[in-house]
Amino acid sequence: MHKYANMKKWKFGIGYDPLSLIFKALSCDQRINIIRILKYGEQSVSEIASFLSIHQSVVSRHLYILQSAGLIVSRKKGVEVYYKLSSPKTLELLKSAEEIIEIRKKLMRL
Repeated sequence: MHKYANMKKWKFGIGYDPLSLIFKALSCDQRINIIRILKYGEQSVSEIASFLSIHQSVVSRHLYILQSAGLIVSRKKGVEVYYKLSSPKTLELLKSAEEIIEIRKKLMRL
């Protein structure tokens, strides 16, 4: 079975707690990189694909997961779809995780 065959499970209310969806969406390096790209503002799928050097269809799958988790929102303009962060809290969440990593590194040095 293809790893994206069960993408309908990403919808809120179907088998997952919303908090679990957020952390699962952030469990992929590529999706974290997409969040980092979107911190600079709205971007199209083709722009994100260009930044990451991956195919647009792969980017679209990652964007679907991030959007299903409520981390990003989209708007359509002509044939292009543009994405942006749904809230500045998304960046705060990543920042908090980075701070936890730094604390862990310090503790491991002791």
